[in-house]
Amino acid sequence: MELDFRGVTAIFGRPGVGKTSLAMRIAHERLSKGDRVLWVSLYEDREALIQNASSLGYDLSKAEIWDMIFVKTDAILNQIVSTVSQSDYGLVVVDSISSIVEGSQSREYLINAVYRVFRPAGIDFIGISEEEAVTPLDYIADNLIRLEMKFFNGAAERRMYVLKARGRRAGYYVEFDIIEKRGVVFLDELPRPQTKGGWEKYAEAISRAVGPVRGGNIYLFAGWGLTPLLAKTAADLSKDGAKVLYRIFERDASLVAALVERFGGRAEVQRVEPKPVNYLAHVAEFFETLTNTSADVVISDGLDAEFHLYGDKALELNRREIKELRKLGIAVMASVHRDRGLRHISDVAVYVRNRNAVVYSAQGRRECRLEYEPAPHLHC
Repeated sequence: MELDFRGVTAIFGRPGVGKTSLAMRIAHERLSKGDRVLWVSLYEDREALIQNASSLGYDLSKAEIWDMIFVKTDAILNQIVSTVSQSDYGLVVVDSISSIVEGSQSREYLINAVYRVFRPAGIDFIGISEEEAVTPLDYIADNLIRLEMKFFNGAAERRMYVLKARGRRAGYYVEFDIIEKRGVVFLDELPRPQTKGGWEKYAEAISRAVGPVRGGNIYLFAGWGLTPLLAKTAADLSKDGAKVLYRIFERDASLVAALVERFGGRAEVQRVEPKPVNYLAHVAEFFETLTNTSADVVISDGLDAEFHLYGDKALELNRREIKELRKLGIAVMASVHRDRGLRHISDVAVYVRNRNAVVYSAQGRRECRLEYEPAPHLHC
């Protein structure tokens, strides 16, 4: 995500949405490029600010930091203008600008500072403010950024709205998360595995019902007790040379790994435990695992757990994951106890009830049976 906002930038939103974290990332990136950065803090002392930034993976130790917690607002503005006019700063951050511009005289002073000092000197300025406080900065800013956070079943979703941007597209939002040691992370910055290209492999357990397994195809299995069938499918695909990532949500990973080996194959089996955090962090962990394993096939056994935790947001989560996996040429097999809207984004859907299986694919509808001897398979 390009955060190279130039000129005067106003970042606003309610407490806790990530305003300071976003400014920390921008300051860190500017310091990394060799720019001088002045950070004026009205809430944190220097040590706390550097420590909090470090926990997010940002190094602000080379920034000039003023902690002006108990200093009068007029004195703050005077000192900023006096110092900046005689220096070569590339970026000045004030957190928070709201308390500085409470009086009419201070507001006028801020406007004069922007037009007579910052802009003529080409110094970029970031002012952080609370959402409730509309400041003169909102009107004169080159870039206007609003941050927002909502909760879905206890899981947070953060959005950055770009309302105005000098010389760039505006009027859109992007989702982000704040992750320890990684800081502010946007959806388009998640790790991307290598593209697999077109491929197909045969899985004795299911291919007589659904045809060869193809890279980029999505296979939905709905019903109960499908783990043995999926474990056998994983074994078959691995024997045919595919790397399989088996994500189990509701059972012991070691038992599933042993089951795959019993069927003569191997898979990277991991237990997944969705937690009530920002769902983007959950997606990030998945793509990191996918990158590290270089999987050709992803089996997600028991996706109901995501829907129980994230509610309707889980469908959007899976839509985004599936869209990306399609482009990468990775085959996806997902099992749920009941259809949760995933059929509409699947190439093949298999519904199993009392060992009767109905298969929907581009070739039409087929009726099959789930058999367990000599090994789990769909018999049509």
